[in-house]
Amino acid sequence: MTADGPPMPVDRSPATTAVYDEPARRLISRLLSGESGDIRPHLDFASDLGFTFPAAEQVLGSPTDATLSVLEALAERGILKKTFFDRLIRCPQCNSMNLRPTTHCPKCGSANILRGRVLEHLPCKYVGVEDEFLVSGRYICPKCQMELRSIGVDFQSMGLLRKCVDCSEVFNVPALKWRCLKCSSLSAEDKVKEVNIYSYSLDEARRSRLEFDISPKGRLVEFLKGRGYDVVENARMKGRSGAEHRIDMLATRDDGIVTHHIAIGIEVAAEKIGLEKIFSFDDKTYDIGIHDKIMIVIPDLEREAETFASQQRIKVLEVTDLESVLGRGSPQPLAGGKAGPFQFKSKSHLVSFLKGQGYDVVENAGIKGRSGAEHRIDLLATRDDGIVTHRIAVGVEAGAEKIGLDRVFDFDDKTYDIGIRDKVFIAVPGLTREARQFADRQRIRVFEAKELEPPVSPT
Repeated sequence: MTADGPPMPVDRSPATTAVYDEPARRLISRLLSGESGDIRPHLDFASDLGFTFPAAEQVLGSPTDATLSVLEALAERGILKKTFFDRLIRCPQCNSMNLRPTTHCPKCGSANILRGRVLEHLPCKYVGVEDEFLVSGRYICPKCQMELRSIGVDFQSMGLLRKCVDCSEVFNVPALKWRCLKCSSLSAEDKVKEVNIYSYSLDEARRSRLEFDISPKGRLVEFLKGRGYDVVENARMKGRSGAEHRIDMLATRDDGIVTHHIAIGIEVAAEKIGLEKIFSFDDKTYDIGIHDKIMIVIPDLEREAETFASQQRIKVLEVTDLESVLGRGSPQPLAGGKAGPFQFKSKSHLVSFLKGQGYDVVENAGIKGRSGAEHRIDLLATRDDGIVTHRIAVGVEAGAEKIGLDRVFDFDDKTYDIGIRDKVFIAVPGLTREARQFADRQRIRVFEAKELEPPVSPT
């Protein structure tokens, strides 16, 4: 027999905390219900960014920059789809988006340019816009003062062009510059910053998963917390193989004697969940060393996957099953309060402590193992959390000398056949070195004491 190694440490960095905070949940809920349509930016050059998201800002209760961060985070997770809406430019000096385009001469940079039909007086080669030649309804060359009479003979039209008043350059395309209406700086076109802005909409392919995350999942977290568990969503854990695994939800409860870990996997799909998903979840939990396993599946499992889950002792919850679990009443407060590290004083003290932590305790319990053999367990503690049932087997051995390996081995053999993994062994007056090494390897919690029940002092 070999025991699972202890679960590896949980990475509690921000990536492993709850996927949605409450404001984000409200926003997603409104999108799911249809109360809010696509989230579109509204141009507002009075704002620092040059645009706002009025409806989303109201739901989130946050300014534009914080709202944009939430929208971008949801888009990165594939919850929202982002669609190009517009491109704005930002002043490189003050970051304002309130800019006005201005045209300039590409040769000297002057903004003093004329636009119109450009004429060339062929005899003197003067080139200018039409308005320069018009004098009392006639075309008079401003350079040589000759009258232009026949197009194609003494003058020609070069078409609609521009002419710089300062340097006389004639050109078709002016240089574009931007005047900031906030700080009055003038920037070349290649110096201004371009900013793409987007609209955001719900990714309909994620609707089923989001509906689960927003309601049942949040209620499940509260259900577990109400029963004394610490809950980490999207937990990142390293397995015994060295591989890093992600668990959708990890619930941990320290009873002061043993620590319970529940790995919860979530699979939501349009069709029945196949074997590969269940196998992957079971493989991860085995590598991590967690034996309490729950798989929430929407809609349900294929037959082959259902058979495998049963063989691997994975509790499978469909939507109706989960609702039934969550519909149970709030747990009664524990008589012993939140458990601290347990200090063994006596067998009766241990029984009292376990009962205070919500366990039903049976002495000299008879249980049939998988082999068909009937076993006796000195103390069997059982606690039904409403979603999983925890059992702790307690073996008691007392003698004149330290308890040897054979007694501990026999206890471990019984618990293995019964299928109980949480094991406590009380040894009076203690264990031999070999017995202690075996107990540690098999993850048996050992309490050594001089007496099983110290004598009661006379009053």
